[in-house]
Amino acid sequence: MCSPENIKRFIAEECTPDRLTVVGVNVDFQELCKWTARSFAEQGHTIHHASQGQRELQLAKYTGGEIRVARPNPLCHLIFGWEVPGGWNGQWLAAVTVLQMFLGGGGSFSTGGPGKGMHTRLYTEVLNRYHWAESCQASSVMYIDSGLLTVYATVMPQFGSQFHNVLAQIFEGVAKMSNIELERAKNALKSSIHMNLEMRAVMMEDMGRQMVLSGKVGTAQEFTRMVDAITKEDLVEALKVCLKSPVSLVAFGAIEQVSPYEQIAKRFSDVTLP
Repeated sequence: MCSPENIKRFIAEECTPDRLTVVGVNVDFQELCKWTARSFAEQGHTIHHASQGQRELQLAKYTGGEIRVARPNPLCHLIFGWEVPGGWNGQWLAAVTVLQMFLGGGGSFSTGGPGKGMHTRLYTEVLNRYHWAESCQASSVMYIDSGLLTVYATVMPQFGSQFHNVLAQIFEGVAKMSNIELERAKNALKSSIHMNLEMRAVMMEDMGRQMVLSGKVGTAQEFTRMVDAITKEDLVEALKVCLKSPVSLVAFGAIEQVSPYEQIAKRFSDVTLP
């Protein structure tokens, strides 16, 4: 139960100095320390005690698998995911992020006018071709020791058994991307990085996240150079590495027509890439 006592106990046990990263931009260091200490004044003695012991961190272990939650819903919601080995500190960080931008996606209807990813592969090959696909979006998330490449889609319930086949075909077509598509994905990613870092709140979160994940802070220029170095072969190889892991499936809503997990897993394991 979420109560004030439970929240205080969680803070005391988990938000200890050895696990805390505080980020300040254009602020005096002593002022930052003072206000940070005041934020935890009520739990000060507990935090000090809790932080004395060394915590043993275990590496994440990706397993794959499925969760299906049937609920009254006009749509079938599907999320497919695969592991990105090494996560933030692995060799596939830049390639998977560019791959995510290349796949792109969005909704079948947008109030914002043309643009916003309408040239990405999931938009042109899924949303523009299959009337039963309401939305389709690729995403990636990176942690210290592992990461995830995911595709989330909402489809009409009677077509719930077809989407994984369509997605597998999209993956097989990655090797056929044109140089224009590759450069568009790289430019979109670089633009997103620089635009987001113009916002102070995003910049502070990014700095803190980088410190937690890698113990250092890279600049936007460094990430730009990493993106520029990515080739089509890197994207294909990154996708092959991800597809070696067992697929994770989450199905929610009107899921009666979704295929058995074994059938879905076999289709993705059969994806052919050069």
